[in-house]
Amino acid sequence: MNMTANDKNLIQQMIKAGKFNAVYDLMRVYNEQKAKDIIKEMGEKYCCHPKNWVKRLDVPLPLLSEPRQSKVLRAKK
Repeated sequence: MNMTANDKNLIQQMIKAGKFNAVYDLMRVYNEQKAKDIIKEMGEKYCCHPKNWVKRLDVPLPLLSEPRQSKVLRAKK
């Protein structure tokens, strides 16, 4: 759905006439369609594309509050 100059002119007239609800509904549908078109065009570059989801580890990392078994962090006596 592409907006022509005539469409934009009609919207401006509707706003001046106080028909805000009609304009709001039209713009909501227009923006949703525009977003879908852009997401489809971006393909895998879209940040929420399933290929860009963070992979989960099979075994979760230990919590920061749990004591660590690291030799590097162990205090010298």
